[in-house]
Amino acid sequence: MHKSRFLLFLVPLFLLSCGSRTVKRTIIWTNNPEFAQYIELYNSTSSENAAVLVYKENPADSLPPAKDELPPDIIISSYLNTEKPDQYFKPLDYLFDYQRLSSSDFYEDLLNVGHKNNHQYLLPVSFNLPLLIFSGTNESRLHEQYMMSLKSFQDTAVLFNETTKSGAFSKMGFTPSASEDFSYLVTKLMGTDFHEENGSIIWNENKLQASIDYLKNWTNKSNGGLSTEEDFAYKYLFMPSYRRITSGRTLFSYTTSDDLFKYLKDDSLNISYRWIIENGNIPIEDSYLMMGVYKGCQNQAGATDFITWFLNTNNQRNILERKLKSNLDTEMFGIAGGFSAVREVNERILPIYYKQLLGNLPPSSLLTVPKNLPAKWESYKKNVILPYIKESIKKDEAVDIQNYITEWEKGILN
Repeated sequence: MHKSRFLLFLVPLFLLSCGSRTVKRTIIWTNNPEFAQYIELYNSTSSENAAVLVYKENPADSLPPAKDELPPDIIISSYLNTEKPDQYFKPLDYLFDYQRLSSSDFYEDLLNVGHKNNHQYLLPVSFNLPLLIFSGTNESRLHEQYMMSLKSFQDTAVLFNETTKSGAFSKMGFTPSASEDFSYLVTKLMGTDFHEENGSIIWNENKLQASIDYLKNWTNKSNGGLSTEEDFAYKYLFMPSYRRITSGRTLFSYTTSDDLFKYLKDDSLNISYRWIIENGNIPIEDSYLMMGVYKGCQNQAGATDFITWFLNTNNQRNILERKLKSNLDTEMFGIAGGFSAVREVNERILPIYYKQLLGNLPPSSLLTVPKNLPAKWESYKKNVILPYIKESIKKDEAVDIQNYITEWEKGILN
C-alpha cells in the first residue's frame, strides 16, 4: 500500500478511539521522514488536534493538490520559496501579531526568505552548511580555526601532495573533480547566484565562468590535470568521505553538516572540520526546509497549533531527547535533518547532543540564504549545471549550456 494512503487510513481509526472528544485532523505534506516521529510526539500531547503525515516525494511540485485529493493544512519541504507565495500559502503574520512566535527567535535572513509583499508566508524549519573534513592527525597543517577560505583551502591542500619517483601521485590534498557538489559550491561562493526570475532560471554568467576557471586552474596547475585527478580518485577515493581522509591518501574531503554529524557522534572517529567561507559568507545549502499553511487548508487552527508547538524551543529539546533515547539507526542530524531555524536550539541545545559543535557554530551574520529556486531545482542542477561545469573543465573551447537546458526541458515535458 502506498505510504500516504496508509497514513491517511489510520485517521478514522484514531478518531473512533477518541470517544466523545472532537479531534480535528491536521494534514501535513512532507518528504522529511523525521516528521513522523515529531507528529507522534505532538499527538501524544494534543487533546484537540491530531496531525497526520502524508508523504510526498516533492511537496513543492505537488501543488495544487489533485481534485480528488484531500488538501494539506501544512506543507513542509524544500523549494517552497517562490516569487508569488500567495498563490498557494496563507499569510502567517498573525502568529507574530498575537505573539505565538517571535521574529527574534529565528535567523533573520532565513525568516526574511518567507517574507514577501509585506507578509510572512513561509517559516524556516532547518538548514545545512558546507564544510571540509580532515583527520585529526593533520590538525597541525591548518593555521585557521573554525573556518577556511577557498585560497587557504587550496594552498593547504597543495602542500599535502606527494608523487612517486615515476611522477604518479601517491597523495593528493584535494581533488576538485571528484566532487560535483564542491564544484557547485564554488559557483555559490563566487557569486554566480542561481535563482528563478519570471519563470526562468538565471545567473551571473561572468561569475559562473570565473568559478569554472578557478576549478580548472586548481586541477591543471596543482594536481597534474583532469586525467591525473580522475586516476587518483579511481585508485584511492572510492570510499565514503570520512574514510578517504583517514586513509592518509588525501587531506580534505568535502561534505555538508547533515552528512557529517550523522556519523561524527561516533567518538572513535578522529575527525575535525572547518566551515567554508568566502568574502564573509557561508552559503546555506539550497535544500533548506520551510513550512507554510496551504491556502485551501481545512483546519487552520490545527495548523497554527502544530506550527507553534514544533517551533517551540522546549519542544525541540524534547524531540532531540526522544531521538537519543530511541537510538534509531535511521536518525537524521539535528532537527529535521539539519540545524534548527530556531537559534537558541543550535546555540544551547544541539551541542549537548553533538559535542563537536561546542564553540564551533558559525555566527548567524555570516550565513547567506539562496534566493528562490524552483521546485524542480535538484533535477535542473543535476542535469544542467553539474554536467555543464564538468564538461567546461574538461574542454579548452567554450561549452554551450543551452544544449543541456534543451535536453532537460525535453525530459520534463515527456
